[in-house]
Amino acid sequence: MEIYLKPIISACYVFPVLAVLFTLPYIIYEYHKYGSILVIRTGIVYTFIFYMLTSYFMTILPLPPIDSVTPDSACMLLVPFDAVRRVAATADVIISEPSTYINIFKCGDFWQIEFNILLLLPFGVYLRYYFKRKWWQVLIMSFAYSLFFELTQLSGLYGIYPYPYRFFEVDDLICNTLGGMLGFVMTPVLVFMLPKRERMDEIAYKRGQVVSEFRRAVAWIIDIVVIMIPVAIFFAIDRARFTNVIYDVRYVVCMALYITIVFSLITRITSGRTLGKALVNVKLVRDDDKNIGFFRLSARYLILYVVNLPMPVYAYNLYQAAANTEGWIRWLCVVGCVICIITAICFIIDFILCLFSDTRNMIYDRVTGITHVNMVR
Repeated sequence: MEIYLKPIISACYVFPVLAVLFTLPYIIYEYHKYGSILVIRTGIVYTFIFYMLTSYFMTILPLPPIDSVTPDSACMLLVPFDAVRRVAATADVIISEPSTYINIFKCGDFWQIEFNILLLLPFGVYLRYYFKRKWWQVLIMSFAYSLFFELTQLSGLYGIYPYPYRFFEVDDLICNTLGGMLGFVMTPVLVFMLPKRERMDEIAYKRGQVVSEFRRAVAWIIDIVVIMIPVAIFFAIDRARFTNVIYDVRYVVCMALYITIVFSLITRITSGRTLGKALVNVKLVRDDDKNIGFFRLSARYLILYVVNLPMPVYAYNLYQAAANTEGWIRWLCVVGCVICIITAICFIIDFILCLFSDTRNMIYDRVTGITHVNMVR
């Protein structure tokens, strides 16, 4: 049992890393194709990834020490159904005596056959249920997946080992392919409680008609990462300046103006679509369906990047100024600091309200009369 538990435990360690790397591409794909993300679909996709990882580890683990692998460690077993003959020879089963049938379950070769069948059974289920593959496609893909396992073993884990450390068996190909087809046949029974793929697509398309705040946030993150690459390169060259700049209102305003101009130009040229918005399949339009002018776009981005987002920096600089001045200037800085804090809090509250509303737009969109629309067709 331990030989089967170790690969599963190893998959549990590696899976979170793969999940993190896979999440952003998955989110972008789902938003681009369907316009929304369904929890049930996400669960199915991630369990499929975990299954593929576990099945792979099942075929390569445990790994022996490299110096223990010799030319005689493994060979190719090319005789079909040799495993069945081994079971018949070692299980001590007499056909005329039913009481001996229990001996088959004590035979290690029997359980190896069963394991190889069960290994690709979920693969056939996923292919038929979620990926909508036909029987002949499942047959070919199951055989190809099994062949990938066997070639991995035959190659000594892609050349890491000087010689193969596991047997290349034709019976494994037969049993794995049989398991995939068995999964195909059993799919209606195994997934009867789950919604059909067509139903999931229908719900996803319907929900995607309304552009969620999280969908906008994903587009915004992508755009910010791309647009800030030149700035990141500049500060990577001069790291000492970075620590002084992030609290300097002059640099913050200059950076905000840079972002505003670039976004305004890109959005105007592309008729409302930045790179991030194109990836999640949304665009900016006016509430009255007219073309968005450059100045309206500039006003939108000025409110966001020059007014709203830098408010904490403005508050910090005014606080520092109040501490170093006296008289009416100090009180003016204090009042300005309080106003900045209140404005920042209002912006956060507005953002939270938008998260829980399908129709509410952020303040910079409401002021400029701009909204996001879904482009999934």
